[in-house]
Amino acid sequence: MEALIEKVSGSTEIANQLNLVRYERVQSLLSPKQQKLFDLIAYLIQHHHPQLPGGNSALTPFGINQFQDSDKTNLACDIFKLPKLTSNAAEPCAFEGVYSMGSTASFGQNPKSDVDVWLVYKANLSNADLTLITEKTTALTQWFASFDFEVNFYLVHPLQFRECSAFENCYSSLGEEHSGSTQHWLLLEEFYRSHIRLAGKTVAWWPNSKQDESTLFLGDVQTMPATEYFGASLWQLYKGLNKPHKALLKVLLLETYAADYPESNFITAQIWQQCEQGDFSESNDAYLILYQRIENYLLSKRDIRRLEIVRRCFYLKCGVNLTNACVGSDWRRNKMQQLANDWNWPPSLLETLDNSQHWHSGQLKWFNKQLNELLLISYRTLLEFASKQALSDRFRVEELGMLARKLHTYFSDDEHQLLPLNKLWSRSVFEPNMTIIHSIKESRYYLYRQPLKSGQLLGESSIIKADTPTALIAWSAMNGISTNDTLWQEYGRKKHRSSVLTDLACRLVPLMAAPSKVSKAELCQPYFYKKVIVVANVDGDPTQKWQGQEIMVDYMNGNVFSLGKKQQNMLSTIELICLNSWGEWQCHRFKGEQGLLDALAFTALGLKGMPEQVDIQIVVCAERLKKQINDALLAMFNLCVRYCHQARASSALMHPVELSDKRYGLFFNSMGLVYKELTGNEVKVAPIKVKRFKKPELTAPTAVLKKDPYRSIPSVIKLYISKGAKQYFLRQRPDALDVFIIDESNQLMHQIFDDMTMKELVEKESHSFAFERDESSLHYFNMPQFFKLERIDGELTVVPFGIAINELSSDI
Repeated sequence: MEALIEKVSGSTEIANQLNLVRYERVQSLLSPKQQKLFDLIAYLIQHHHPQLPGGNSALTPFGINQFQDSDKTNLACDIFKLPKLTSNAAEPCAFEGVYSMGSTASFGQNPKSDVDVWLVYKANLSNADLTLITEKTTALTQWFASFDFEVNFYLVHPLQFRECSAFENCYSSLGEEHSGSTQHWLLLEEFYRSHIRLAGKTVAWWPNSKQDESTLFLGDVQTMPATEYFGASLWQLYKGLNKPHKALLKVLLLETYAADYPESNFITAQIWQQCEQGDFSESNDAYLILYQRIENYLLSKRDIRRLEIVRRCFYLKCGVNLTNACVGSDWRRNKMQQLANDWNWPPSLLETLDNSQHWHSGQLKWFNKQLNELLLISYRTLLEFASKQALSDRFRVEELGMLARKLHTYFSDDEHQLLPLNKLWSRSVFEPNMTIIHSIKESRYYLYRQPLKSGQLLGESSIIKADTPTALIAWSAMNGISTNDTLWQEYGRKKHRSSVLTDLACRLVPLMAAPSKVSKAELCQPYFYKKVIVVANVDGDPTQKWQGQEIMVDYMNGNVFSLGKKQQNMLSTIELICLNSWGEWQCHRFKGEQGLLDALAFTALGLKGMPEQVDIQIVVCAERLKKQINDALLAMFNLCVRYCHQARASSALMHPVELSDKRYGLFFNSMGLVYKELTGNEVKVAPIKVKRFKKPELTAPTAVLKKDPYRSIPSVIKLYISKGAKQYFLRQRPDALDVFIIDESNQLMHQIFDDMTMKELVEKESHSFAFERDESSLHYFNMPQFFKLERIDGELTVVPFGIAINELSSDI
């Protein structure tokens, strides 16, 4: 027994020595103000007072085990004019300890790094207690942010990693900063290798450590299941949407761990081994060892291309500016210079990397492309590794679906989707001049960030390509590359073309600049359009040759889709720029005689929400009749939105419309819209008046609409069917499981299972999709959606599977 106590005491002494070294390192990398703020983190958890930040309720639990007041916290209180409170050892403590973790105090800490703090709370706290603590920490995060210092707090149950299934409040649900069930032991391993004890018990993180009253034992990472690599890689890809360089390093570390499985030699064990040998130098750093592990792994595979990108990611993550000789003392600088020399980096590359805050859109696009490719390579490797395992019981497949849907927004192979450009470190991506070049051979348009002057484009690479100029302009407006001060030109076109494109860009900037928040409820359900921007007459504008007077069109209330005795249609091309509830922007072009009708039918597919949820905007690029075309299109699309919604409660609605010299019927039902040319006396149609649309006529559309393939399914399902995603609608009957399956092309399949529960079916289909598909498939993240059919207040209702109602409103 004495030997055991002596061993624990010796290990605690080593852990405390490393803790002191890390504390000194983090202080050396912070500004004087940030140093004092860092010292206040534990103080504000130890004390609770109305005059302190976060003083939300007298019932909020506070106090940290073994907390000791210090001169540093007293000084910090003086600087920020906070009351200095004295700790009372007799008071009950709500927390076992407070710890920072992540890149803090490591090679990975840079001036923009945040501080992640784990609050390990006492097991006897109630859910009401945790709610009050969460309110307090949210207020504290806001208070620290007011000083430009980002601090994020995470509540951790002391048995969260050992006996989590026994506690209902064990882990937070999936969110922007919470990994939910996607990773468990890997999260603990990262905490062990990187944490700093700010107050409370020493963490027993050394090999073969056990629970001891004087220390905090959270679990043994050596018991990590292989399946966790898949969930963790998916989570890191999600985190990579904002910080792909950081995510790439972590995903590759997972790949190195998986390559050694089951003999994984975690970084945690290596750090401890070196500490036991008395090595507390910068070489024994968690982030540096992380890089070295990846380097050795990639060298063993002779994968020099990935290694070069990894080196750049590591350098940028560290933020050590080697080309700036005026930078103050940094304990990492000499080691980073040695690494750069070993990598044979020329001065020009260092200058480019150190100038990353001024990278232009072309550099960002190239680097993002490399990062995305490498992330997907690692993901595929980990997917193959995990496919040989069963999904962990801890892993919630509904969270897998949400993460996959979010990733689909960024890794989509849909050529119509406008993918966001990650600005990484760049402060501004604005371009004063943009040039479009049309490749007749490829029938594609290429975008360049230079003006159209002699020799300016020689040797330059395009930023992006698309099917239409509008898609290029929309992508630029969405990503902040094009502003109201950007001049647009198209090679081989006249000056008038430049003014048309520039005006279009100016109109799109305010409509597409604001980022769209996406909730869990939206990711769990079929998409619907939040915004539809209708762009008319970018090409082939017929109003240029029109000889009439605009005032007469207004006076006669003329139909711009069938104008005058010649019944001319003033609409040439029509393009839809759509933002859906999954946060995806897309751009589609419709042209030809029936282009407007095709655009309306396409829009109807995404009108699953309420009419007031859809924002319709019109941008007319015509030379003349701008207002008349704008009013006509706005009325037509608003009509489409309204009738699609009304048709849910009716068998069908029909509205007549006249285009050029032909008449069409628009038929609305619960599935959307179809149109048919009307001939003879089928329907008598008067010329459409822009502001005098007839009330829709109820009609039997059986001659127009094909036989309803969904006649046999519950009608409520029709409101949720969405093209492009596989959907499962599950109804539990007393003796069987009823399953309606709608595939990506909206084909229906009905199956009945006698010996399978909902949960078993969802897990089986999710596992099949994730692990058993053709390797050539690019749709890694287009996961199926699962819904339950339940009766609520006597009415059959569709509910997302596995997501609690209180979770649905939060963002992800």
